[in-house]
Amino acid sequence: MKFVFFSVLLLADFLFSNSLDNLLQQYDSNNNKSLKTVDEKLGHVFIYSQKDIQQMQYHKLNDILKELPLLNLNKNRFGTNNLAIAGSKGNISGFYRVFINDHEISSAYSKNSSNSWGDLPLDFIDYLEIYYGESSFTTGTETGIYFIKLYTKKAVKENGSEVNLKVSSQGSNSQSIMNSKLLENGWSYLLYLNNENQKDHTDYKNTKLLNDAKKRYLFLDISDENTNINLAYTDLKKDNYIGFSLDSIPDDGEVLTKDFYIDVSKYFLYDKSLKINFSVDVNEIDYKESNATGLNFIPVLNFPIMNNYPNKIEEDLKSTKFKAGITKSFEYKNNNFLTGLNFSKKKYNTENIVINQNTIIPQYTNFDEENVLSVIFQNDYKVKDDLILVANAKFDEYKRNGFLENIDEELYRIGAIYTPFENFGLKTFYTKSYLPPSFFNIDYSLVNKNLNVQKYKFYTIETVYTTEKSKFGITYHNVKIDDFIYFDSNVGFVNIQDKIKTSGLIFSYEYLFSDYNKLQLNYFMTDINQNINNSNNGGYIKYMGSYNKFEYFTSLNYRNGYKYLDLTVDSSYDMSFGIAYNINKNLKLSLKANNIFNDSTQSIYNDSGNNFTLNDSSSSVTTSLKWLF
Repeated sequence: MKFVFFSVLLLADFLFSNSLDNLLQQYDSNNNKSLKTVDEKLGHVFIYSQKDIQQMQYHKLNDILKELPLLNLNKNRFGTNNLAIAGSKGNISGFYRVFINDHEISSAYSKNSSNSWGDLPLDFIDYLEIYYGESSFTTGTETGIYFIKLYTKKAVKENGSEVNLKVSSQGSNSQSIMNSKLLENGWSYLLYLNNENQKDHTDYKNTKLLNDAKKRYLFLDISDENTNINLAYTDLKKDNYIGFSLDSIPDDGEVLTKDFYIDVSKYFLYDKSLKINFSVDVNEIDYKESNATGLNFIPVLNFPIMNNYPNKIEEDLKSTKFKAGITKSFEYKNNNFLTGLNFSKKKYNTENIVINQNTIIPQYTNFDEENVLSVIFQNDYKVKDDLILVANAKFDEYKRNGFLENIDEELYRIGAIYTPFENFGLKTFYTKSYLPPSFFNIDYSLVNKNLNVQKYKFYTIETVYTTEKSKFGITYHNVKIDDFIYFDSNVGFVNIQDKIKTSGLIFSYEYLFSDYNKLQLNYFMTDINQNINNSNNGGYIKYMGSYNKFEYFTSLNYRNGYKYLDLTVDSSYDMSFGIAYNINKNLKLSLKANNIFNDSTQSIYNDSGNNFTLNDSSSSVTTSLKWLF
């Protein structure tokens, strides 16, 4: 029935796709000028243009993340959404990195961006580039497998003001304003402010697990031809959802976070080939929870006795990160070289930890500071017009205080981009990389706090065939991981002794009915040599289009079902559709129905030793008003 209903909507969309709006033609022209940052040498790239964001009504970053192949977006015990590798539910991991422009917004403490930035509104975002593959060779940042880069709108393109108002059937609402201006002295600015009230809950054991939240965002970009200054702030106040409670129902508690960063980049020389960058991040988390049954708060448990569960905790953490780097690119004959030097300093401290109202713990471990010095090299050599060879190397030196030893790590990658025919191309990489444990991993481990570095070796190959109106692609991956860091609800983070092996395929297809009406299909499948506890196959089908002053879309996001221990998790068919009407060139009204069958993915939780599942999201209808002035 769901497929029939989807087919009817798809046919209706197609019947209304015969003419184009003049405003959208101008809009698309500006949109194409935005995509200047795509670097095919960084990995296998997925692009979400401004037109995609508008037509598909992607309101939040999570709307896009839940579609990504080889990944699942699941809600954790604290009510925030985390990305996990297909087939595995990882609570917190550093395998994906999120950037706003060139600045990484992942937490210095956990290497995760979900708490503060994961639900980032996209009103001020111009487009996204998402790279599958190790991209820290050129970004100079920490290692990862998925690199999610959000590029903000610029005053050069906007030069005006914009107000966005949203209200949902669940009671959630948000208000944002963006103002940008070109100044006479060659500088420009863009200021974005957002306020959001989230209403969310899930029923469990005749109780409502509350996940309400209040969020605020501020972003400021000040730029001229050679300088970019970005400043951002966000704060969050929300319910615990399940939290650490042994019976999965907290008696009381809340989560408070504050995040701030400033990032400055300066380009030198006539060709801007010399770049200097520095940034400062500050993250604060204030966590409170109480439960009469007990709290599975791993940092204070006594292994292996495990009978000292506290009933109340208060935790204040503050982490800071300073980063500075310099890169230089230059050409010699058929070579394009990039060299760079980067330094980062991360530190965190526990300002206040109270257990059961009378126990004050100064810190969990004496590992609270990490300095990293990185040297990067890249060369892409043009063998001939249709063949480019790529070689990367990165050397990282870690200075870690406390009981952890200093380490030196190396990354290497070789690859090729081959286009023997005008409509056929091939891209392949072999990479040796790693992921080190974070402060969070160390604090939340009971068996062995001296966690090993995860070692990754992966091979990928992508082929693309295009025609005048269509594009078809296949991407194969083969990944081997030693010392994979996995979260066990009983003992925290541990290194898995067995080598993780996973391989699979991504199929993608796109067909353009016209410049503004297109169909997209994506399907992935992957095998892993472990017992799966998450979906390992999935995909989507999307249709987006426009007719006169109308824009519309229909989408179906699929994840397969699976069995885990005593649980059977059903397949997910998350279907959404929307329509927007351009009242005039400055005013737009939109309606989006999300997850209309209430058939989202599910996450597995543990309640006093018993496993259970809850939906990751519920059905909602959102009405939006956009006003340009």
